[in-house]
Amino acid sequence: MELLGQMHGPDDGGSLVLSIVVLVGMIIPLLVLGVVSWIFWKAKKREEAEERRRHEWRNVHSS
Repeated sequence: MELLGQMHGPDDGGSLVLSIVVLVGMIIPLLVLGVVSWIFWKAKKREEAEERRRHEWRNVHSS
């Protein structure tokens, strides 16, 4: 009985391919999450900068 893939036979080529596929399957979603998070972070920073500019004009004394 094979217990969680611990018994390796002489033909482990499929195991290596499966390990690579699983590794790529874990890395790509993390990269996508990082890119999406970065896009939203940049948008938030842009929004905060715009709000700061509007706030400065609200506090300007009229002549």
